[in-house]
Amino acid sequence: MESIIYDTGKLLAWLIFYGIFYSLFKLEKYYLPVFVLISFLSEIFLNDYSYLITFAIVYLTLWRHKKWNLALINALLLTSLIRLIYETLTSTILIKISTRTISGVLLFVALGLLIKMFIAIIFVFLYKRFEIEEKWQIDQSALLSLLLVYLFIAIYVFMHFIQKNKAYSDLTIGIFTFIIIQCIFIAVLFGKASQTQQLAYKRELTKEQLKNLKMYTDQLEKDHLHLRKFEHSYKDGIASLQSVATDGDYTAMKQALEKLEVYSDSYFDNISMQLFKDLNNVQNHYLKSLFISKLALIHQNNIKCHFECRNTIKEVNINIFDLVRLLGISIDNAIEATKGQTGAQIQIAIVEEQQQLSFLINNTIHSETKIQTMMQEGFTTKKNHSGLGMVNVQDIKKKYPNLFVQYRKNNDWFNLNITLLALGGDIHDIH
Repeated sequence: MESIIYDTGKLLAWLIFYGIFYSLFKLEKYYLPVFVLISFLSEIFLNDYSYLITFAIVYLTLWRHKKWNLALINALLLTSLIRLIYETLTSTILIKISTRTISGVLLFVALGLLIKMFIAIIFVFLYKRFEIEEKWQIDQSALLSLLLVYLFIAIYVFMHFIQKNKAYSDLTIGIFTFIIIQCIFIAVLFGKASQTQQLAYKRELTKEQLKNLKMYTDQLEKDHLHLRKFEHSYKDGIASLQSVATDGDYTAMKQALEKLEVYSDSYFDNISMQLFKDLNNVQNHYLKSLFISKLALIHQNNIKCHFECRNTIKEVNINIFDLVRLLGISIDNAIEATKGQTGAQIQIAIVEEQQQLSFLINNTIHSETKIQTMMQEGFTTKKNHSGLGMVNVQDIKKKYPNLFVQYRKNNDWFNLNITLLALGGDIHDIH
């Protein structure tokens, strides 16, 4: 009877574990019973290796591409660490409860589950409340993985020593102190490292901005000089037309007008007036830099492009770096899809309406690929590429309840609509 109670407690404890994991990493619910059963059996028969077995089984099951999935690794490590901490604290807090009777065993297991549930709820609340996923860059930080591994091993080895020497009661305060010190140490170390990494990233972004803005101003200057030359030639052309009109030769006048029109088109057809014409309305430096870079890349690939932004864009209500990443991935996908096409076109528009901002990216396609296929990990139009572009778009989308991404295939066009809704009128200043 006692073993059944203990085993039931272990089973429920693993349900708490996967409840935390599901809050950190979304997965299909049909995996849950299988994972819980495997973890439970590994603890029953191979107790010392249950963490390792659980980590390996879950990771290998959910890992679907060649690159390391840091989001999955960090979610597993963080969940395992929280489980180790609440198992440690539960054993320490409940050490005085006698388990010689069935009622004592029931009390021990029930209180243990309540403590674990309480710690799990507090952790998930703090994780969501302080946006740990975004601030700690859970989905891309290899440093966080190393620090979590260190913290897990440190606490695990320490507790193994305590269990071996049965020193729970003598070192209760020491156990709490050790865990707190280790957690603070890791948090401070990671915070400093993340700060340094973010500064380096911002410096790179600033360098890229300066490079793109220089390219933009150089192009404006070049086109301005081009138009100044045209001004003199245009005046000469008008004088010639006046002369023809005076003579009354309408056939010659028509021919002269056609020549002037062709000549004028050759001057007005420049990058500044066609491709960059609405960029002055994009007043956020990060977004302007991105669009300068991508529009120039589209032009270099000889893809016909139309860019439109009729409203002044200064602010967005999601993290600007996530938005730049989201738009960059989407435009890169459009460029890749149109390369090598006959009559390839890309249309980009920014539309601001009441309480919402939309980014429309349309490109021609000749592929019969379905949208559902494009959204799966592993799909790509590039050779020797892991195909994470579309999936990364979905990963960013999950972080923001006010962000909507819609895909639609319409005949020979692929339409992407990225919409940002205002959150109660609260717009974050990002310039």
